[in-house]
Amino acid sequence: MAEPTLHPEFFDLVGNVRAMRRLKPDPVPRELLFKVLNAGVQAASGQNLQPWEFVVVEDADSKLWFAERYAQAMESRFGISRADIEVGEDKLNRQLQAVLYQIDHLHETPYLVLACGARDWPFKVPAEERVGLAPPNYGGVYPCVQNILLACRAVGLGAALTTMHQVFEEELHAYFQIPEDYGVVVTIPIGWPMGNFGPVRRVPAEQKTHLNRWGRRAS
Repeated sequence: MAEPTLHPEFFDLVGNVRAMRRLKPDPVPRELLFKVLNAGVQAASGQNLQPWEFVVVEDADSKLWFAERYAQAMESRFGISRADIEVGEDKLNRQLQAVLYQIDHLHETPYLVLACGARDWPFKVPAEERVGLAPPNYGGVYPCVQNILLACRAVGLGAALTTMHQVFEEELHAYFQIPEDYGVVVTIPIGWPMGNFGPVRRVPAEQKTHLNRWGRRAS
């Protein structure tokens, strides 16, 4: 058996992809953005259908339009308030402060990428129940999205996906003229990060794995 080719730098990279919500307004070259998006579209998809399309939002008015509705959606769903957050160094406060920064400065982000997916009924839904619009192909688009996040980290860009667009999705489709046969899966703000990259903290896979039957822990 041939020895496997090892790429240890991949494991360093994948363990270093943090959600970066504090982004600088500094411009990002468009060719760098397309380098990232082209990494995204290398993802595998069923039957190689490549069900993704992207709307890249870069003009100020459109970013402001999105940012205003994003702020309203965050407030309506999570009730995030500055009065509830005291300045401190604990992990929860830092995370909430980063979210608040993103809410306040989202319109300054160089790019907002709307990752869209072709609508496709899941196999479990029988034909007679397929009424109205099918959901976008989440399973087909998310590998592409993960590639984009990894590529952003590889070139030094910050990114953090959000699905809060779902709260105002009809308005979003109308404003950006997205056809009905596509749905927005995630929105990804992309720009140069203000903070530092660092290792993520995750529960080891051994503690999340069941062998052959649920409850038979690998660890």
